[in-house]
Amino acid sequence: MSLIAEAIRVRYGGREVLQGVDLAAEAGHVTAIVGPNGSGKSTLLGALTATLPHEGRVRLNGRDIAGMKPWELAAERAVLPQASRLAFPFRVLEVVRLGQQAGTAGDRPDVPLQALARVGLAHHADRTFQDLSGGEAQRVMLARVLAQVWAPVEEGRPRWLLLDEPVSSLDIAHQLQVMEIARRFARAGGGVIAVMHDLNLTALFADRVAVLAEGRLLATGTPRTVLTDTILSRAYGCALRVSAPPPEDVPYILPHAASA
Repeated sequence: MSLIAEAIRVRYGGREVLQGVDLAAEAGHVTAIVGPNGSGKSTLLGALTATLPHEGRVRLNGRDIAGMKPWELAAERAVLPQASRLAFPFRVLEVVRLGQQAGTAGDRPDVPLQALARVGLAHHADRTFQDLSGGEAQRVMLARVLAQVWAPVEEGRPRWLLLDEPVSSLDIAHQLQVMEIARRFARAGGGVIAVMHDLNLTALFADRVAVLAEGRLLATGTPRTVLTDTILSRAYGCALRVSAPPPEDVPYILPHAASA
């Protein structure tokens, strides 16, 4: 089973933000979408999730998403946006239940608390969402989407996590925790597509990488074949070297163990 996008085009006004992008992601894998600001990463994710109007075709587990009802999409994939705001003072556990009710595990009262435990926030279940730090709120929203697609595979069909910058507000330990959650979901048979900025985390956790630049797919493949000096320098418009420390003894931080 897979998520396949063909010839995706998105226009904002008179500007074409995505110019015929193809992408194939397989269940059981973490697929990372990387590229500079403005390259079209989040726009592509919006097309994949059917939350942005687009040209082209997207097939989810063999079905064209254009013909799927909202409740059918919600049962197949859960979407974590870059930022989430709530106008009402929901408790943390209630936020996670909102995700659960949209998915297929709505009859299991144990799932929301288990999802919070998975992101390390079970002890915050009764707190008000607005009282959380930015990083805590981001992890609660991850628990929400996990509760929506709690079982990575149901009735032989993989469920999907589509994550837009899932570690942007997190410290190093929680970045590793979140990426390990994504990897375990994929190893259990689900599919994960994540928009990423951190190339080191991408190299550690992604099975496949798609590099976007100026609205086009520049390269796709394994981290070893895609995260190269030539491809990254071209994508980001600056000289980049892979696996080389900066000059003049400038320190840099790189986690060597891909686990929390």
